[in-house]
Amino acid sequence: MKKLYIFLSGAVALVILSLFSFKATAAEKITITTSPQTARIYVDGIQMGTGKTVIKVEKNSCVTVEVKMEGYVQETRNYCNKKGMADPPKSDYIQLQEDESFTSSIESNIANTEIQVNVKNGKTKEEAWKQIMSTVLDKFDVLENSDEKVGYLRTSWVGISFKSNTIRIRLIIKQSSETPLIYRVKFVSESSGRSSTPYNADEQYRPFNRILKKYDGFLDELTTRLKN
Repeated sequence: MKKLYIFLSGAVALVILSLFSFKATAAEKITITTSPQTARIYVDGIQMGTGKTVIKVEKNSCVTVEVKMEGYVQETRNYCNKKGMADPPKSDYIQLQEDESFTSSIESNIANTEIQVNVKNGKTKEEAWKQIMSTVLDKFDVLENSDEKVGYLRTSWVGISFKSNTIRIRLIIKQSSETPLIYRVKFVSESSGRSSTPYNADEQYRPFNRILKKYDGFLDELTTRLKN
């Protein structure tokens, strides 16, 4: 009888020890849900789904979850399954905030593209240049370079800093033909992907296929004035 008790006690202890051992090596599962439902979910840089997905955090490891969607501010979460650290949640709801740099700008095919503008036949270069200067100075306060003789104009950088992005814009106009009189106009639009980036930090900016709403219609206005 005594031997049977010892045997059973050992068996129970073995079961308990096995349960603890299993718990110590088990991965934790987290259900990630996002808003908008079309947001992309990345785990350690690999896309795992959109809107909702279940991820695993192995014992003694951590994972980085990124939720991304164009027009929204990216959210990042770090989950760890390690001793001495808070247990990861069973579920997490991640709601993205609208990116103000998108709501304050519009997608435009004139961004970073040279657009040809023909001047009305019979209009002199002096008349055309005055109209160009007047139209530009209605929108841009500072000219970095202006040379009527060669027909070249470049504004200083202007822009806006948002919570998660900085947009900078400049305008370049250059004469491409004397007869007929033709100019090429280019909106240089760039973004840094972070807030409060100095406008002169060239290495931190990349082309941005959008322009700030305040400049929407500028090219149409300039084209109309030069053709009439």
